[in-house]
Amino acid sequence: MENTVSEPETLPESDVRFPIVLRGYDRRQVDEYVRVAEKRVDRHEKARRVAERRLAKAQVPAPRAAEPDGAAGLGKRIEKILQVAKSEAAEIKEQARKESEALLAAAEKTAAEAERAREETERAAQRDAQLVISRAEEEAAAIRAAHRAVLGQLSRIADGVEELRVRYAGETGTETGTVTEEEQPETADSVPAPA
Repeated sequence: MENTVSEPETLPESDVRFPIVLRGYDRRQVDEYVRVAEKRVDRHEKARRVAERRLAKAQVPAPRAAEPDGAAGLGKRIEKILQVAKSEAAEIKEQARKESEALLAAAEKTAAEAERAREETERAAQRDAQLVISRAEEEAAAIRAAHRAVLGQLSRIADGVEELRVRYAGETGTETGTVTEEEQPETADSVPAPA
């Protein structure tokens, strides 16, 4: 007699909750749930095959020769037992098929939900990235405009300074860039010491 694999049931499908992580489900938890669901399906499939093998072993061809009177009752009881066994095997097989279909449907639904959540997270991340890029481009444009304005002001100041230098040099009658002895700043050596 074969033993079926007994593995403790985790949670019924109705009790499964996935925590939401970054606008979606935790991928590892969803993968784990799908893995457990596949194990359940495999376990039910093994149980179905075991039941079918037992049923095949239990089916004994009816004897062709006439049975003695004492064995006639025994043959009917065996036939009844076989009918009950067939009926139970069919019920087990049907139940395993239904559970397998339910688990597979739940796993497909969970996978579809996880995929939708992943796509939504990806779209949200792309929107956020585009927003950051747009803001950065706006700030860069503002900085470039401010830089051009400062350069323009510096250019006007330099032109004004040059104009003043030329005018000052023209009023004093000196060449541009030459400093007379009178215009030289006093140094510590040229200042008379106090008496």
